[in-house]
Amino acid sequence: MALETQPVLPTSLAMKAASVSVESCASQGYKVTATVLNQEGNLLIVIRNQGAGPHTIENSFNKAYTSVSFGRAYNLNSTRAIIASTKPGKGIGEFPLPASPLKGLSYSVGGINLSSNGFLIGSIGVSGSPNGDLDENCARNGLNAIQAELR
Repeated sequence: MALETQPVLPTSLAMKAASVSVESCASQGYKVTATVLNQEGNLLIVIRNQGAGPHTIENSFNKAYTSVSFGRAYNLNSTRAIIASTKPGKGIGEFPLPASPLKGLSYSVGGINLSSNGFLIGSIGVSGSPNGDLDENCARNGLNAIQAELR
């Protein structure tokens, strides 16, 4: 039996995605932090814009961690998709879990998965703009900047 092979997210692409995410938000006047994790949820890159709130470091990690963890388990590609797939009325907001049941989970939009040739290779989380939609847009800009190199 042959060993399974899987693409690995290079640090250089993780840095580019995080940098573009932070710059994208900065161009709109938002000071954010972007965190990129590998497919196992381990930290690759954190870039924090000067002036981004201190909470944005942990929150951007949590968004990326939730996306890569639950995304794998439920075949979903973002914290938005994870939240949308849950049933309203349970837990906090629309998420069916109580507050902080597991360290590192986030109940906020702004985390998206990174894939290559159908394999989950990591995730990016952004935190610091006025809402998760803006965070997610900046994260997607980071993904778009490296998308051609992920194929």
